Amino acid sequence: MAVTALVLVGLGSCVAAGKAVQSDRYDRAFAAEVYSAGYDGIADFYVDAIPTEAIALGALSGVSTLDPALGYARRGDRLTVSLEGRPIAEFVTPGADDVPRWAMLTSAAIDAGRGASKAVQDASPERIYEVTFASALRQLDRFSRYLGADEARKAQAARNGYTGVGITIAEREGSVWITSVFGGSPAEEAGLAAGDRIVGIGGESALGLSLDDVADRLRGLIGSRVEVLLDRAGTTVAADLERRPVIETTVRTRRLNDIAYVGLSGFNRDTASSLERALADLQETGGKPLRGVILDLRQNRGGQLNQAIRVSDLFIDRGTILDTRGRHPNSIQRFEAHDRDATTLPMVVLIDSGSASAAEIVAAALQDAGRALVVGARSYGKGTVQQIVPMPNDGELILTWARMHAPSGYGLSTFGVFPSICTAEGKVDVETVVQGLRDGRLQAGEAVHRRRVAESLDTVSREALLSWCKADHPQSDDDLDTQLARRLLNERDLFQQAFNASRIALGERPAILQ
Repeated sequence: MAVTALVLVGLGSCVAAGKAVQSDRYDRAFAAEVYSAGYDGIADFYVDAIPTEAIALGALSGVSTLDPALGYARRGDRLTVSLEGRPIAEFVTPGADDVPRWAMLTSAAIDAGRGASKAVQDASPERIYEVTFASALRQLDRFSRYLGADEARKAQAARNGYTGVGITIAEREGSVWITSVFGGSPAEEAGLAAGDRIVGIGGESALGLSLDDVADRLRGLIGSRVEVLLDRAGTTVAADLERRPVIETTVRTRRLNDIAYVGLSGFNRDTASSLERALADLQETGGKPLRGVILDLRQNRGGQLNQAIRVSDLFIDRGTILDTRGRHPNSIQRFEAHDRDATTLPMVVLIDSGSASAAEIVAAALQDAGRALVVGARSYGKGTVQQIVPMPNDGELILTWARMHAPSGYGLSTFGVFPSICTAEGKVDVETVVQGLRDGRLQAGEAVHRRRVAESLDTVSREALLSWCKADHPQSDDDLDTQLARRLLNERDLFQQAFNASRIALGERPAILQ
């Protein structure tokens, strides 16, 4: 391949004279807008100050993912683009935090590489954005990430809902199957069920379609209709469905005699309202008053911050729920419970090492407020809040912009929330745990005490603590954690003993629960 002549390129003072149009081909002006939006977002929102220069150089290093022969090197005030070690272009570098010029330089330097590398030239613009932003964001934390347009659309649907029929689907053995049906959805009303195989959509075969293709065909304008053909255990079933706004169901409830079991799978815009309605329904059904609540947050990966605050507020009538602290002025916030009629029933919260983010907010708030015993395993330890930066290519940049602190002041990152009673150590049954609590061999609050001293430990001790009380737990009516929660709520003296020990471990006086 012929090597192009070395060029010294100066940069103008603006990203583009007018808004460029996104296309399937790499457009230098439009790419500069994309990088400018990303670099601006990092400069404005990321929790720690990072020079734009470092982000841009990190982005350019990602181009080698497409062609390892391409290199980008900063030497003094010059950026050199090389192919197999031979310079092919050179650019004057701007100031360390000059976002517009670094965005233009990034775009121009990639364009120079495209002129010399067929691999980069053949890559779609989206592929280029993926590899460059992935490389740039490695300099941030593990929770900051880039989503392309397709991924961003799915994330938006999970957060805010979408227009469709109300099912989740999965692909296996070359077919697309229904895995769950949302309550109150068009799919539920039409009798669709988990285990149905989708074989036709809109009068056309669905066999051979990808998961994304099936999802796209099921969605459409509000009020429009779609005919779905299903294979149900060898029987063909047809359903005519009206598309409606759909929000994924994140709340599942049931009565376990006089105990309310509430499982939250995530936190979307409807979670708190759904939970409030579900609790009211459980109170009114079953024939006898509820004795307590089990709130199951195991494997809950989180979701919207405001929903975690609202869920906590359903159970806490006053005091702090969460503090967030970051570099941006708006990231420094304190969220307080409102003086209102919160649910006062005794509670057990279930967590495990899959409980993260918004789930950790709720668990920590209820534990620190003295509203609940927390049972299970140490949570994931995400402990950060993300800001969403919309991108010109319809993608999103998800940036960490604040760190979360429990009401008692400890950070939720790294160690997460420690349960009042750890069930992750050794193979035990409910009777063993209960007897251990009664005779003092199992100290409720031991894990909480360990969390209190975590920050003062040396490196070796911190690593040992990170591996302690860690597990992903099965979820059912009859798993160990749920059995223990029911036992605690049904035996009030045992609950009070464990609750008081947990409060003492938190450094507070015990309370008498009504």
